[in-house]
Amino acid sequence: MTTKPQQPLISLCMIVKNEADNLARCLRSVRGTVDEIIIVDTGSTDATRQIARSFGARIINYPWNGDFAAARNAGLALAQGTWILVLDADEELEPGSREELLVCAKHTEYEAFFVRIHNHQGTERASQTLTVNPILRMFKNRPNYRFSGIIHEQIAAVIVQETPDATMHMGTVIVHHYGYADGVVERKDKISRNLGLLKQQLEESPGDAFQHFNLAVEYMRLGDYGQALEHIGTSLNLAKPGTSYVHLLYKYKVRCLAVTGDYPGALEACGQGSTLFPDYSDLHHLKGALLLQVSALAEAKTALCRALEIGASPPLYHTESGLGTYLTHTLLGQVCQQIGEAHEAAACFTRAAQLQPDPWPLIPRLTRLFKCTGREPELHGWLAGQLPGILTEQRQDLLRLLVSDGCYTAAADMLGGGIAGAGEMDGTVQSAGVMEAPVRDAGALDDAGPEVPPTADLLELLQRAEAASAAELGYDDITGLLNHPAVVLADRNTSLPLSAIAAAVRPWILLADKVLAGLATSALYSPAAAAARLTLPLPRPAD
Repeated sequence: MTTKPQQPLISLCMIVKNEADNLARCLRSVRGTVDEIIIVDTGSTDATRQIARSFGARIINYPWNGDFAAARNAGLALAQGTWILVLDADEELEPGSREELLVCAKHTEYEAFFVRIHNHQGTERASQTLTVNPILRMFKNRPNYRFSGIIHEQIAAVIVQETPDATMHMGTVIVHHYGYADGVVERKDKISRNLGLLKQQLEESPGDAFQHFNLAVEYMRLGDYGQALEHIGTSLNLAKPGTSYVHLLYKYKVRCLAVTGDYPGALEACGQGSTLFPDYSDLHHLKGALLLQVSALAEAKTALCRALEIGASPPLYHTESGLGTYLTHTLLGQVCQQIGEAHEAAACFTRAAQLQPDPWPLIPRLTRLFKCTGREPELHGWLAGQLPGILTEQRQDLLRLLVSDGCYTAAADMLGGGIAGAGEMDGTVQSAGVMEAPVRDAGALDDAGPEVPPTADLLELLQRAEAASAAELGYDDITGLLNHPAVVLADRNTSLPLSAIAAAVRPWILLADKVLAGLATSALYSPAAAAARLTLPLPRPAD
């Protein structure tokens, strides 16, 4: 008795051209998840086809005719699976989503599944995610489900048209995308290609709201915000109620108006968008940013707090990493700092650093705030309790930062000496246990490195600098601190080397801070002096 072959569950369908650098990573990511691989090659001249064959793919040679939908449909026509999964070569399936994708495939009550596309700044999964987009990428393999559109080809509208009662599920499967990483867009000349194809599409279908939306995106990439706004307006007028990308049209309208300096128009667009999409935290964040620009600080705080109440935007929205979370906390910290709510600002910056993939950029803001609001003796204990990784993993960066920004008390705490009165806030610094190693280890970087310079004299210099008045402290004194062997060693091995210009200017900034710190004790000058200290240039890496 002959056993009937089992039908493949998931067919991966792709179109490629000269993707030898990316294809293997993509196909490895779905190994064991898909049952069939069909690759439409539109004219590769590199090793793309050989790589595809090594993964058992079926390859279709398809001469490029300028129509993305036609190329995709050529692959769909040969697929045997119950489900079609669509990926591009510069994408990969998140390892933790493989099982979830298989679970989705068992739910045949759905016609299609949306996945979460994470668009990365770099070309590795560990690189920063810039935006997250929900896109339909897995759907039932039916003969009448075919892509439409010569560019930015779509399938969702076709499914709804063919199956009006179709149910689609917004899943949490993650796909990483690297095609818009730094330099990749320019290398592939995607913008010029896209503009040409989109204009051709609009000549054929001038009332296509989606293609007007796509043209707006391309013009934004070119920096032509006038043209972008024109197509955004047209798309908003043409789009039907419930269209999936309307929320993004309002967000892009806000961005374009803000870039061109039309803050009232941008705020009006924010209001229109957030009325229609009240749980879209991106719009509330943008509203807060705009209100900060026009110094409406109380209203800005309200908008940002609303964004934080929502958190990251729900899965049905296109969003940016950090909006509703760490970027919003950072912006709220700036607002609170300007209002004069220093403790709340410190809490915001700290929470942002805890949530952000790379917390270091927020540390200069935090240390400056503690210094300028009389809380520097608490800083070491605060970092030990809230951001211990900064003390344990970036000690050399931190030492250089503290000395470079005139946080002499905190720098002395790092070296284990302390300045009179430092670290006595409820014993938090003493109990942190961060500096239990010998003092000389504060400058140690690795066992193979140079002999560690002594830090006892640096500790003495820090204590003198802290105690000195602006009149007593000179340029050479500060230069001596910045050029101390222990600090220079930290700077040489830090991830934040100072440029020559920054190194020359930094002592003058520290002297200005000393003068302002003295004025801050005067009732007459105190508010202005305190504000000026916070706005002095922060230490920064070389350009």
